[in-house]
Amino acid sequence: MPLLYTIKHVFRSWKLFLALLIGITLASAFFAGIDVKANVTAKEALEQQLSSIYVDMEFNPYQLNSTRLVEVREAVLDVEGVNDSEMIFRSWVPMNLSAEDYPTEPYMLRVVGVTDYSRVYEGWLNKPAEGVGENETYIPENSPLAGKMKTGDIVQLNFSIYNREIGNATLIPLNLTVKGFAQLDDKAYSIASGYRQWIPPFFTVTTPPTSPQYVYDFLLVNWEKTLRKIWDAAPEGDFESSILIYLNRDAIISPWDIQTSINNVERIRNNIKNKIATDFDTPISIQDNLQWPLQSFQFTFMNIRFTFTIVSLPIFFVAWYMGTTVSDVSFNLRRREIGLLSTKGFSRGQVQRMFFTETLLIGLIGGLLGVLLGFLLNPLFTGFDADVLFDPQIISPYTMVFTVAFGTIMAFLSTFSSARKAAQLPTVDALREYLPMETEKTHKKRLPWAAFILGTYKIIVFISGINITVELSRIMFSSGNFILTLLIGIFISIDGILNYIGPLLFFWGSAKLFIQESLKFQELTAKAAKFMGDLGVLATKNVRRNPARSAAIAFLIALIIGYSVQVTGQLASEQDYTTRKIYYGVGADVSANVANASETPNTLNAITANVSEHVKNATIEYSIYLRANGMQLKAIEPHSWLETAYYENEWFSGANVETAFNDLASNKDSIILERRIAQSLNLKIGDNISVSFDTVAKKLKVVGFFGPESADQTTVFQQFTVQTWSFVSMGLYEEIRNDTSSSGKILLKLNSGADGKTVAENIRDLDLNVSNVESFAEEWEKAQANVLVMGSLDVQRLGIIFAVLAASVGTALVSIVSMKERSREATIMSVKGLSYKQLVVMFLAENLAVVTFSIILGVFVGFVIVYGNVSSANAVVMDIIRRRLVFPPDTTLMIVSYITLIFASTILPIIITLRRYVTKLERMVRLR
Repeated sequence: MPLLYTIKHVFRSWKLFLALLIGITLASAFFAGIDVKANVTAKEALEQQLSSIYVDMEFNPYQLNSTRLVEVREAVLDVEGVNDSEMIFRSWVPMNLSAEDYPTEPYMLRVVGVTDYSRVYEGWLNKPAEGVGENETYIPENSPLAGKMKTGDIVQLNFSIYNREIGNATLIPLNLTVKGFAQLDDKAYSIASGYRQWIPPFFTVTTPPTSPQYVYDFLLVNWEKTLRKIWDAAPEGDFESSILIYLNRDAIISPWDIQTSINNVERIRNNIKNKIATDFDTPISIQDNLQWPLQSFQFTFMNIRFTFTIVSLPIFFVAWYMGTTVSDVSFNLRRREIGLLSTKGFSRGQVQRMFFTETLLIGLIGGLLGVLLGFLLNPLFTGFDADVLFDPQIISPYTMVFTVAFGTIMAFLSTFSSARKAAQLPTVDALREYLPMETEKTHKKRLPWAAFILGTYKIIVFISGINITVELSRIMFSSGNFILTLLIGIFISIDGILNYIGPLLFFWGSAKLFIQESLKFQELTAKAAKFMGDLGVLATKNVRRNPARSAAIAFLIALIIGYSVQVTGQLASEQDYTTRKIYYGVGADVSANVANASETPNTLNAITANVSEHVKNATIEYSIYLRANGMQLKAIEPHSWLETAYYENEWFSGANVETAFNDLASNKDSIILERRIAQSLNLKIGDNISVSFDTVAKKLKVVGFFGPESADQTTVFQQFTVQTWSFVSMGLYEEIRNDTSSSGKILLKLNSGADGKTVAENIRDLDLNVSNVESFAEEWEKAQANVLVMGSLDVQRLGIIFAVLAASVGTALVSIVSMKERSREATIMSVKGLSYKQLVVMFLAENLAVVTFSIILGVFVGFVIVYGNVSSANAVVMDIIRRRLVFPPDTTLMIVSYITLIFASTILPIIITLRRYVTKLERMVRLR
């Protein structure tokens, strides 16, 4: 009987259940989306981690002639799971160079023999169409040897061949003709040189193997045409033969089942070892380059899910609180129904089980709808990636099951307290039109005050911009008192927790104290609503009918707006910080380092002649390091540097930027001094400083300061000082250039719309004496390549949208249910003469007061949190680039749209609902 009644009631009162159902559906859809995003991020993270592993496995077969080596390769290809394989041969060989280049001993050079089917050719950007011919060689460009050789030169080599029967070694001479210089990408370079690209994930390598510090000399030679005869002459020579193995990764590796992937790789490795040992009677040891990255990725995958869950907790909390609020309103509207059920003989247990059955039904339906909505919104979470858009691994049965379970649990948690209180409601109270406010117990009144005090403390800390951890840690490490250290450690832990829950406590305490348990808010509202006359007074009095509901709505809206402002503001500030830091590192839109400073002007002319259509301004800066003074100088042409380089006015002090650089340009014996040095020597503007170069000393006048203050550059744990530089004029540099060593750097400011990545590539293709070329566009692209960081940011962005939608839906549904609850009151007021417009004004005044208060509170606290986090982060930054509180137009527009949506969710339901209460007849009568 209760079950049948429940089903009938669900269909009869579907509007009430729709309120909770929408919230559960949104929460479930976001839960499904989080799982999808975690799967996509895991896939991208694994692909990114494995992308730097160019060879999956390799081994070195010994004492086999070339024919047997070919058979070994073919045997490897027969193993299931192997996609491709190749042979490669390397040998260290002495090369005769001039005494000027290597005056002490013969130069050891590595000869690399590649086959005609080698994957080196896939990354050989300027590979010859006819291939590498017999007794020909190509030298990797930018290697030391490439600067000493030219096309057509002859490289004389002597291979040492050991003969066991004779017991000595013989030399086989080989002359190779240099046919050109190979442009190899990272993959081709790594395969040819043997440089191991795979690195444990907790190490970060930002320098590619083709950078100068990794490039060494080797010669690319054809194996079949040139080296095979030497190998067959004596397989026991100095050659190292390697079989490189490439697996079918798509078939054996899955980011969602790493242990099975590891087992698959291990099985293939064992099959290869067994086959080679059995067929060729040659024991081998296989180097597996995939095992360690796959094992470490298990922790990466867990970290992805943990991170995504943590950043999603506020959204889930909002969904739960919204569900709780809607449930309270819904069950309050059903009081008369509960009273009638009691009079019909239903026990409290039966009523409670009936409510829980409704909850279970809502949770199941909401979970299923969440799965469907998550599937439809899949492009948002996958970034519209066609490869994973409808991948069954991305939206797996596990995702569906867990989403439905999540929806059911969320529905149960949202309605448990409300259903339990409703079931225990006395029959007399249930049949009343309005319930008087319950007098809360004393300990329950203390909780809002405790929450408000703790939250207020954290808000004050955010406003002050103090990093409590840093300040107290300094005291803790310097005190030496055990008790004080223990107390400070406990306080730091509590403060760390309040960083996350402090704003929530502040919102909850404020809503409880100022709306639910105090008349102050209503008094202020009444004063603000005086211009509305009696309608305003009536509206403010009506707020007291449901103070708990008003407080719940206020808390929900303030929390969402505060969280939205906080996250969007922090993301904008972090993006601003990253952008400025990249610009600071590059120096301008594009920069090029010239190792030989004397060639810098000619190099600049060559660059501007080829990319002039993209360049707006260009300048040169020379870097000079003075060991005697511990100073680093930058010699510049002041006016062109200001027009080209990236700088911020805050970096300079003592005089404004224009004045300081004008003084620098007009007086070659002047300096914009590093502020760290100025503070240590107590120098002021107009003072002189003696600067010693290698053979000469100059007295320079201080016309400005550059860099942060020393006090701002230290942390409690590390007392390091960041060294920046001082500026001198190009006139001074021309005077002392022969008395010191320096390096040149070319800075380019591009025209609006020019592609910095293309300009950088064009400069690299000019074959100039440039050691390194950087562009902001390329570095920014690299900064966006961290899928773990970007995935977490995407989850937060999407989470804000879902949270605002949930809060808007919750506010709208509470408004609708509240209006339904007061339908009789609205009808009576309408009959007594209140017009439709007056009813709308009264009900809007009643609701907008709470909503406006909540939005203002949320915006204020959100700004304060962003400011506090920015200030706290700057307290431990040892860099000239510091974070800023920024709200660019797109971020501001997003926040305004969230606020507009909240207001719309309050206003529209009231207008639409009241229009239904005012009948056509009543409107016609009033019109007459």
